[in-house]
Amino acid sequence: MDADSGDFGSGNKLPDDLTLDVLSRLPYKSFCRAKCTCTGWLSFSSNPHYCDKLPKPLTGFLYQKSDSSAIEVASLCPDDGSFDTSLSFLPRYEWLELTDCCNGLVLCKYGRNTSSPSVAHFVVCNPATRQWMELPETLLEPEGHSHATKLAFDPSWSPYFYVFNFEEKRNPVERWACISKVAIFSSRNSTWFMDDKWEPSNQISVDCQPHVLLGGKLFLQTSSCRVLVIDAFDNTEQPSHWIFDLPGYKPTSPMVDCLTGYLGHKSGVLHYVQPDTGGRTLLVWARDGYPHGDWNLKHRLSMSDAFGQDIFLDEHFDGFLSCHYDIQSLDLERGLVFLCHFAAERLLSYSLSTGKLTKIRDGLRRYLYYVPNCSMFPAKETDKDQDVSEP
Repeated sequence: MDADSGDFGSGNKLPDDLTLDVLSRLPYKSFCRAKCTCTGWLSFSSNPHYCDKLPKPLTGFLYQKSDSSAIEVASLCPDDGSFDTSLSFLPRYEWLELTDCCNGLVLCKYGRNTSSPSVAHFVVCNPATRQWMELPETLLEPEGHSHATKLAFDPSWSPYFYVFNFEEKRNPVERWACISKVAIFSSRNSTWFMDDKWEPSNQISVDCQPHVLLGGKLFLQTSSCRVLVIDAFDNTEQPSHWIFDLPGYKPTSPMVDCLTGYLGHKSGVLHYVQPDTGGRTLLVWARDGYPHGDWNLKHRLSMSDAFGQDIFLDEHFDGFLSCHYDIQSLDLERGLVFLCHFAAERLLSYSLSTGKLTKIRDGLRRYLYYVPNCSMFPAKETDKDQDVSEP
C-alpha cells in the first residue's frame, strides 16, 4: 500500500469516493489506526466535504445511577462495541464512583469497603485503549473539611494528565467554605505534591461545574460565580493562581444561584454560556485574554423558541428562584449545548445552527460528557514504579 495515497496494493490509486466508502465502514477505533498509516486518509479528516462521512467517535454521556454502582453511557451515535464505557476492565470496577471526565480520560474513586474515610484511592483510565493507572493513596482531612476532585488532560498541550484534589475548610457559623490547600497528582512522575499557598480570607471555593484546561492553564468556576485560574501546576515549586470575573457578575443578585452558566472552549478560546435574566435566552461569551481581557458577546440563543414557552423561573416559599433547565455540557466545536429540562426529566441537545432541541434520554442524572481519545499513555519519565496497565 502506498502510504501517501489511496493505493491498497494493486498499483492503482483508488478514487477518493471509493476510498471514502471503504473507510466509512470501519469502526472508529480502526479508522484512527488506519489514518495514521496514510497521509491521504488523514487529510480526509480535515476536509469538510469528507469528514461528515467518516466514522465518528462514540460521543455520549457517562452517568451513574444513585441506586447502583454501574457506570453507564447515554450514546449520541451508534455504539460499535469498541469502547468499554462500563469500565469492566478495571479491577474491582463494581466499587467505582464516577468522579470526573476530561478529553477521553475518566477519573473514578474507589468507594465502599475499600479504604478508611481519611484516605482517597483514585484510578484514571482510558475506555478507548483500556489503559488505566491507579494513583497513590492521598490523605484527607475528614473533620470540618470537604473535597472536590478534578481531572485535567489536554493531549494538544501535554500527553500527561493531572488530578487536583481541592481541600476546603468549612465555616459552620457563616456557612461558607474556602480552599485551604490543593493536592496535585502528575502522571509525568506518578506523585502527589501539595500546593498550600492559599489564603483563607479570599473565601475561594470550587463549584461543582466542570472545568476547562487550555494552554496549560486550568479554569474553574467558583461558588461565587467567578473564574479561578491555576497555572504552572506542572512545576511542583511554582504553581500560581488568580481570579477574574464572569460576564454579568453581580454577587448580590438573586439570579446567581439559579442561572449559573458553563465554561467551555472553541478553537483554543475560553467561552462561557449563561442564561440571561429570566432564562429566556442563552448568552454565549468569548474571552479575548487573561488575566487581562474582556468578555465579548458572540451569540444569543432563544430558549423561548426552542422550548415553546416564555416563563422559565419559579419562585419558592423561601424566596429562592429555580430555572426549568440547566446546562449540562458544551461542545462548541460541534455547535452543541446540552441541557437538562427538570420538568420533563430529560437530557437534550441544542444545535446552535438550527436552534432545535433533540432528546437524548429521559431521567435526571449527573452526566459527564465523554468523547473518546485513542492516544496511549506515555512512558514514565522516572525510575519509580508506575502502575500503568493495559490489556
